[in-house]
Amino acid sequence: MSGRKRSRPGRADAKRNDERILAAARQLIEQSPGATVTDIAAAAGVSRSSVYRRFATREKLIWAVRGSQRVIRPVRPETLLAPGQLGRETPLALDAIRVFDLVAPRLLPEQLVAEAERIAGVPIALYVIDIDGSHLLRIAGPERLPERLEAPLAVGPELDVDGLAKVREQLREHPGLEVVPLWLRGRANGVLITSGPSTPVLVEMARQAAAAITLADRYTDALAQAQRRKQPKAAAEIQQSLLPPRISRITGGEVAGNVLPSYEVAGDWFDVIENPDGVWVSLANGLGGGTRAAASSAVALGALRASRRSGAGIVQSLMVMHGTLKEMPGPRSEMTAVVARWDPSTYRLTVANCGHVPPIMVKASGKAEAIQVPHGRGLGGRVTPKPARRTMALEPGDRLLMVSDGVTGSGKGKAGLGVGGVIDAALRSERTTAADTVRGVHSAVLGACDGELEDDATAVCLAVI
Repeated sequence: MSGRKRSRPGRADAKRNDERILAAARQLIEQSPGATVTDIAAAAGVSRSSVYRRFATREKLIWAVRGSQRVIRPVRPETLLAPGQLGRETPLALDAIRVFDLVAPRLLPEQLVAEAERIAGVPIALYVIDIDGSHLLRIAGPERLPERLEAPLAVGPELDVDGLAKVREQLREHPGLEVVPLWLRGRANGVLITSGPSTPVLVEMARQAAAAITLADRYTDALAQAQRRKQPKAAAEIQQSLLPPRISRITGGEVAGNVLPSYEVAGDWFDVIENPDGVWVSLANGLGGGTRAAASSAVALGALRASRRSGAGIVQSLMVMHGTLKEMPGPRSEMTAVVARWDPSTYRLTVANCGHVPPIMVKASGKAEAIQVPHGRGLGGRVTPKPARRTMALEPGDRLLMVSDGVTGSGKGKAGLGVGGVIDAALRSERTTAADTVRGVHSAVLGACDGELEDDATAVCLAVI
């Protein structure tokens, strides 16, 4: 009986093998110019003979790698960086955009862990931060690493440098574990935890992973699902979708903000953006909570962004918000709001207030006071508000702090700190960063109400470096 001939791989399979071999060779040769064909074959997941069948010699493989690399001409930015500032100390471990294009978004966490373990040679797990900033939750990686780790009060689902240091302190209880943050514009939206020492290449790979995760989060629920220890109310889910990055690096400083609690209520929102006319920081406090308040918040935020993007100033934007809320059917579409714009080139701060808790200025000298602006009426009511503006200097070392009445107000479910309590919490911040200031205020809030909040407690801080 004659044996059946083994079928050869099809053209599609051969093409995929070629791509894998070239990709593995490109990465290995960049990291280690002396990488052998055996090394490249192992990285590509093919046999050594498969490499030689396609590329007769190592020199031909290197020639093919160089020929496959395209020269990408960068778009000239509005402000050029000085020559030499775009290089890296180590070769890229992976390309975030390429990974995102090649891998289904829902599979991205597992792919990133596989790449990290290939680079480091030790077990690695990917963790994201719970939306209330209380836990690190494993989203991918071996079960031998903890499923959940307590985290110090992060700024929502993001860590700053101080929060990361506290995580490392807590991990001392687990000898051998190291933390590699997924940094993106001054914040970590997750961490890799390794069961062995990290390397510069792994650190660089983690930065690329941060960008890939940020992109993928728009295309899958897998990441958002992993960040929720329990099911949020519908209104709270709407609120979470409205919020910007909780920690934002801006020209000349940093902005941080967060809303507590994270799983319910949902009357507050804040917004941060840097435009040519300066950094806009806005905070609004919706009347009541629930789905209607969340819907009103979404409409008001849309009105703010639309007017801002059309070139309106802060007072005009507040008035557009007011008019839009009045068009909402039914009751409870009212809210208070405060908008600030800071110019990093002149340190000029302009504030407009419509019925909101006065913002607080904390000077570098340690002096602090509420910014008294005639705040009048809120937005969306029967009486048209008349927001006034006040202009002052916000200079290096100074902080602008904005909170909602869930922080300062008294009554059931509110923290009742008052303006004085907020100032005390801000002055206790050891690092005086925006993130540490917000963390201090929210720690005071949770301490005052024993963790039982029945109203949104929002804090946003702009810190000038």
